[in-house]
This record gives sequence, C-alpha cells and structure tokens, in this order.
Amino acid sequence: MPSRQKKYFPFLIVILLFSVFLISGCGYRLRGHQELRDDLHKVAILSFANKTYESRIENDLFNALVEEFARSKNLKVVAAKDADLLVSGVITAVESHAISYSQDDKTYEYRVVMTLDVEITEARTKQVFWRRSAMREIDEYKANLEPLTIDRRKQAALKRLCRVLAENIHDGLFTDF
Repeated sequence: MPSRQKKYFPFLIVILLFSVFLISGCGYRLRGHQELRDDLHKVAILSFANKTYESRIENDLFNALVEEFARSKNLKVVAAKDADLLVSGVITAVESHAISYSQDDKTYEYRVVMTLDVEITEARTKQVFWRRSAMREIDEYKANLEPLTIDRRKQAALKRLCRVLAENIHDGLFTDF
C-alpha cells in the first residue's frame, strides 16, 4: 500500500497547487473588503424620496440600509450632521403583476419589481462619491384567495427587496468606487 500512496502523491500535489492558483486568481473578493479613504469613517442614511404609490416603502428601505451598514461595521452609522458620507436617493418604481395562473384562470403567483436611484455624497465637499441609476431587484410571491394575505405577502416581498438593495448599495460602495 505505501507504493500506491507514493504513486498518487505527485498527482495530489499538482491538484492542490492547481486549486490554490485557481482560487487565488478567480477574482473573488470578500464582501466589503476594499478600504475607503482614510478620512471616511461615518455614514448617514437619509430618507429616500418615494415616487411610487407604495406607502411606507421608503421607511423599509431606510431601515434596511441602516441595518446593513451597522451590521457590516465598515462605516459607523451616524446623524447627517456628523457624517463623512451621505446616502440618499429616490424610489422610482414599484411594479407588481401576475406571472402564473391556475387552471381555472386565477392568479397563482405575482412578481414585484422595485427600482431606485441612489447617490452617496461626501458630506464636506458635496461631491458625488458613488452613484447608481435604475438599481432594480425582483422578487416573487404566491397568491391566495384572501386579499389581506396577498397584501401581506407583497409587503414581505418588498421588505426582502429592500434588504437586497441595501446590501447591493453597501457592497457597491466598497467594490465599485
């Protein structure tokens, strides 16, 4: 058996080295890994304007952004007067439409799409530090015969979209600037 191990040992070394080179060269980055300038330590999340008919969605997005930045600990979340960076934007669209139907032509599933414009500016200079237009995320939810249940499911889908968009904004700041 020892001779069999010696026979496969060079093969295992080659596989191990290949794996190390593949992983190190694939462009994978840890979330929030890139550093901002040394003078940027604090961020303020401003309320987004809501140009949709969806009530309270700006509050859900605000809460998701505060949670995301606080959770990552890359920047300290503070009031606007104390911030180095200001996150602001506009929720431009929330659309919901049926995407599948049952055999008796009742809606089975809906898709909700949320679109927003976001801008991160330096508080001191008012210069745009990072900007994305028409950021868009999609989620789906199942229908139900009860209208209140459908609305609750839609609201849950919108909260999930807010969390994903908040994460995309946070990650974009640390990878796209």
